[in-house]
Parts: sequence; C-alpha cells; structure tokens
Amino acid sequence: MKFEDVIKLIEKKDFSAAKQLAQSIESDIERLNILGIINFYENNLDDALKDFKNALEIAPTHNDVLFNYAKVLFEKGEYFESWRYLTRISDKSWEIWDMLGDTQFKSGNMPMALHYYKKAYDMSNLSELKTKYDSLRNQYHTGKKFAILCLPGLDNFIHNISEILSHVYDVKLVVSADSKEIQEAYSWADIVWLEWANEMAVAITNNLPKGTKKIICRLHRYEAFANYTRNINWKNVDRLILVAEHIGDVLKEYHSNAYEKFRDKIVVVPNGLDLCKFDFRPRGHGYNIAIVALINHRKDPAAWLQVIGYLKQIDPRYTLHIAGSFQEIHYQNYFEHFIKEADLEENVKLYGHIKDIAKFLEDKNYILSTSIHEGHPYNIMEAMARGIKPIIHNYEGAKVQWPEKLVYNFIFEIPKIIESEYSSERYRKHVEDNYSLERQMEKILYLIITL
Repeated sequence: MKFEDVIKLIEKKDFSAAKQLAQSIESDIERLNILGIINFYENNLDDALKDFKNALEIAPTHNDVLFNYAKVLFEKGEYFESWRYLTRISDKSWEIWDMLGDTQFKSGNMPMALHYYKKAYDMSNLSELKTKYDSLRNQYHTGKKFAILCLPGLDNFIHNISEILSHVYDVKLVVSADSKEIQEAYSWADIVWLEWANEMAVAITNNLPKGTKKIICRLHRYEAFANYTRNINWKNVDRLILVAEHIGDVLKEYHSNAYEKFRDKIVVVPNGLDLCKFDFRPRGHGYNIAIVALINHRKDPAAWLQVIGYLKQIDPRYTLHIAGSFQEIHYQNYFEHFIKEADLEENVKLYGHIKDIAKFLEDKNYILSTSIHEGHPYNIMEAMARGIKPIIHNYEGAKVQWPEKLVYNFIFEIPKIIESEYSSERYRKHVEDNYSLERQMEKILYLIITL
C-alpha cells in the first residue's frame, strides 16, 4: 500500500475504499495517521482527533501526526490546543510558523501572530506571506515609540519582549550605561520600560522629567533584597511588573514604607518561555541528575553534594551532572576538597559553563534545584519543557509556581519524588499552560494598553 494510493482515493472522495486500503498498513502509527487524514477530509473531525490522539499515545513526537492533530484542533476552534501541539514539532517548516501565527491571530494575540507570520515569510520568501504580514502590521501598528532601557549584562530576559513588541510599536532597545544614549532614548519615547528596578531606575525616575510618558519598571528578584525600591521615585512610575507574587511579599516585608507607594501599581507577569525552542520528548526514571546554574550561595551548592551523597547510599549509580561555573571561589575550594573527602568522584561531574544546554540535558532524567530563593527560574521551566522531571527545594513561592508533588523540604523526601510517577507530558503541559511566551506577551500587551 502506498500513501499516494490513499490520497488518490481521498481526492475521488472514495473514503470507504481509502479506509479499507489504510487498514492494511502494518505500522499502528502510520495506519492511525492515515485514517485520521481520511476522517478529516470526510469532515469527521471528532473521529480524526481520536485517530491522531491514539497515534500520539504511541509516538508523542511524531511530527506529521502532531501537525495533523493541531490542524484538526484548529478547525474545531481549539486554538490554544492547536498551538500546544504545533510548538512540539521539532522541525518547523514555514507552514508551521504560518499556522502558529493563525492560532495567535484567532486568540487576539496580535504581536505574537505577527512574530510567527514574519518567521513564515523569512523562511519561505513567499510574496503572499509578506503581503499578509505587511497588511496586518499596518493595521495593528500603533505608531507609538517604545524605549527599553537596560544596563549591560542584564539583558538576558528582554530580547524576546523587545522583538515581539516591535511588530506593533517603534521599539528601541538600549543596553548601555552611557547616560547620553539613555537620555536620548528616554526623550524620544512615548513609553519607557525600565528593565530591572536597580540604579538605572533610581537615576531615571529622579532626574529625568516624566511629562506625558508612561513608565513601566520590571523587578526580577535581587532588587527586592536591596534598597533600590526605597530610592526610586514611584510618582514617576505607572506600573511595576513583578515576575512572581512572592516577590511582592518580600517587598512588603522588608521595604514596607516604599511598598505603600507602589502597591497599587503592581502587576504580576511571570517569565515566559519560547516553547518552540525546546524539543519535547518523553523520558523516564534513571540515575542522571542535572543542575544548570551558576555556582553561588543563593543556589546553596553545598546541598547538591549532600543530596548526591544521600542518593549514593541508596544506589551508587546516581550521578550529579553540574553545568555552571563557579561565581564564588570558596565554593570551588569546597567542592574540590569535599568531593574527594566524601568519595564522590564517580558521582559528581563538573562541566563548567555549557553553551549547548539541550545537548547536555539529552540523557538526563531529573533536574535539581536547591535554591534558597528564586524569582521565576528559567532552568526549571526549560527542563520541564523538554520533559525532564524537576526536584525542587521549597523556596518561598515554589509550591505556587510548580506542582507541589515535585517540591521537597528535606533531603530524605527526594527518593519519593524520584520514584513517583514520571510524566514528561505533564511537565511540558505545566509550562505550556502557565509560562509560555504567548501568555507573557498577552499580559504585557494588556498592561501597556491599559496604562
């Protein structure tokens, strides 16, 4: 049986013969996929969904089935679910980017729709896609000038936001400590985004005239434990973005006087992950535990060695793989000493800074976080998006951000987390449902529009 033979029967609308021929296919996945295609063209959308869903239960990363499933979901008006499965396609053609744009257009998320349409055109160079993009951009571009100001070395989390907003605003991203460059961008803008509530935010809000500008300030984490919020002129700030609700609790507790000045300006917008960049695949129990973090006191790296020492007693095959460089030299000294003293040479692997995190995580079963405080950590999100099970210490906010079953208080609780059900699908869905770039941009755009 050839696929082309089934297609010819479908074109003739001889669906009964097409199904009969498809039943001869030995591969369960291919048979279900073709039956789903036949049902789709026969307009039996519910039956098509069942066929594709059954195929994905056998092969969750099959690109053709993912696309076909997403296509039917889209036709049924389930745009979020369609988007979910399109993001999981590992090798995206321009058709996939175009369809991703359609899911966002139907959902009313115009910056993301334009972002995907631009990707589709850039990949295909088709004039009709350029016309589609240009027409919608002309329709939805506000003409407003939007300056994003950030000090050097702190721009890790702003580039996606800047790029996507540029489809509907005139955006200038200024990553600089040069006061002249900063002032020029500030003067030019109608809307100003201060990335981090740090010394730059203090200087700008106290020294530059606000006028009719709308000013947004985003506070990530470390600023909540410093004194910046006491010195920012909050009269000149229209909205304060926090990446997590528990950061607001920290501000209220340690900077209560300042908190009263900005409490009504707070909007919580969790970090967003570009899920198209993270290949998902089902994983399972094993012995490889990853850490992806800079090695400093906030991450509590001494706890890593306690965890692996405890697990080694249960099974010597457990191995801790650490991707990250030492930020504090006394931890390097401690690791070199303690790993040898505790006979952990075979159980702890230090890789230093890793550029290709995807490759590093490919054979890992778990990701460990022992941090004593976090804002909204990307390392956990990125691992979960790949289908890796996290083991998370109970920092403030952890049980709100992550499934409680994956959060521990004491080391002796970790084996229970490791041995419990392993569900890569559930980990990916948690990020898709809560922390996608799409959701982040929806909230940011609403914040800007309602200024």
